[in-house]
Amino acid sequence: MSPHQLALRTILRARPRSVVASLMIAASLSVLDLFAGHIASVRAQLEYQAVFGERLGHLAIFRSGTAHDGRPQSKAFGPAEAVRVKRIVAASAGVAAVMPQMSVSGIASTGKRSALFFGEGIGADVASPEVPELPGKLDPARRNGIALGSGQARSLGVSSGSKLTLTGVPPDAAPVPLDAQVVDVFSTEGLSSGARPLLMPFEMAQSLLYTERTERFVVFLSNPAELEERRMALLSALRVDGIDAEIRSWKDQSVAFGQQRSASDLAFDSVAGMVFAVIAATVAFTISMNALERRREVATLRALGMRTSSVFLMFSMEALWLAAIGIAISLVASGLIAWVVNRAALSYATQHALGRTPMLVELDFNRMLMAVVTVLAVTLMAALLPSFKAARLGIAESMAR
Repeated sequence: MSPHQLALRTILRARPRSVVASLMIAASLSVLDLFAGHIASVRAQLEYQAVFGERLGHLAIFRSGTAHDGRPQSKAFGPAEAVRVKRIVAASAGVAAVMPQMSVSGIASTGKRSALFFGEGIGADVASPEVPELPGKLDPARRNGIALGSGQARSLGVSSGSKLTLTGVPPDAAPVPLDAQVVDVFSTEGLSSGARPLLMPFEMAQSLLYTERTERFVVFLSNPAELEERRMALLSALRVDGIDAEIRSWKDQSVAFGQQRSASDLAFDSVAGMVFAVIAATVAFTISMNALERRREVATLRALGMRTSSVFLMFSMEALWLAAIGIAISLVASGLIAWVVNRAALSYATQHALGRTPMLVELDFNRMLMAVVTVLAVTLMAALLPSFKAARLGIAESMAR
């Protein structure tokens, strides 16, 4: 029999030690798969929060330099240029909706209470299957209607229907107070510190800043998986039309996502390191004990003409078979556990979620594939030394023991 067949025959005998080793590899790999799935689920929630909850959109179009110098008025789109940008983007493939936006800050006053506000002037929401209902509803019939976050509403002591005065901070003109009426109070639970707690019509924000310019356009895509492809296509179309613009994705704009990505990558690397260490130790111990217990069998095979390289290959293949069986079990177990958890729809609340959301485990197949390849490599390396020692044992010495 060849070394491969002998290795498979040994594994199929299902010795307790080999079975336990395969189950240990499967359990360790399942933990890693489910942890990667949890990270993927949290990132999906963060994407939904940033794109729709904070109204960042999948892409945001700025005048070149606006996103970096912190002076939106100095490099915003002029009226004619804004019309061209919106026309080009709206006509582009894969775009579900495009809306103008303008950041505005100032003082809000009810006459009895005053507070600083950091708001957003937004264009009319577009009804589209690809764009779910966004937080903060404005009334198109009320040009001075605003939506307040629950925290801002409490600090001012107002509710839906209340009236107040907003005073913006124009960069090149005297501030002009404007009367406003609260038409909606929305929850800001779970939103990051970058979310604006005051929303107003886009034209009202322009009036507060005494400008006709447009700071940016927010773009929602029909297929978010094509984000980079659509970004490059839009950038090319704008440049062909002579518009000097830059396009940033929601990942570039979301502070919460950047922080969570760094933390989750570190956590995953730590867990992966521990998992691979456990698998390496399990494989090394199992192959070492198998070689020790079967030294007479190996000596007999050597006496019958098996070469040392074949003995080395036999034990190395045993390790790979252990890993392969463990990987197969882990894939089935991970899929089953994820299915059970998703069907149970356990609810939990986190600081990154918009209220109560189902705890879904999204299997990250890219990371799962990387884990499988890494496990095979770690298994092979862990089996090298025990296999080499088993192959180097003398025939007479092994038979005498």
